[in-house]
Amino acid sequence: MPAWQHKDQPQTLVEDFNEFAVITGTTDIDDSAQTESTPYAVLTIAADAYNALTAVEVQIDLAKTTTGFAAVESSATIQIAVARKVDGTNYRREAYVEAALSGTNAAGRMQKIPVGNVAAGETVAIYIVLSADATSDMELPYKIIYRGLKAPTVTEVAA
Repeated sequence: MPAWQHKDQPQTLVEDFNEFAVITGTTDIDDSAQTESTPYAVLTIAADAYNALTAVEVQIDLAKTTTGFAAVESSATIQIAVARKVDGTNYRREAYVEAALSGTNAAGRMQKIPVGNVAAGETVAIYIVLSADATSDMELPYKIIYRGLKAPTVTEVAA
């Protein structure tokens, strides 16, 4: 009688779920689309229809050389927040994690956004608000750290 080939499958699934996975990329702030003090989605994270994500964290580099927020802006401030469709239709932003940060003070900085859990089939967005109209297009490198059996679909904004 042949050996059962799937004897370790439950253990493998548990191990996969307990490991952190990482997705990296670059999203943009489009000068022509962003307006002063209007929330603007720069990234969406969509969980698979049948697989939730846990312990999701987004890290955004504010100090990219030449084209990052700190390089482009000086006195304008940025705030970053998670947004969810609580009512199933409209994105609602959570309270900001950190006070507004000026471009000058963003030199050498990154922003960590704790997203938490993302239910199966749910999409969350990362919104930014600038205190003034963007001086020019900006690039924001990001890293998404999560636990889950299937990678989420990540949508970036292109300038």
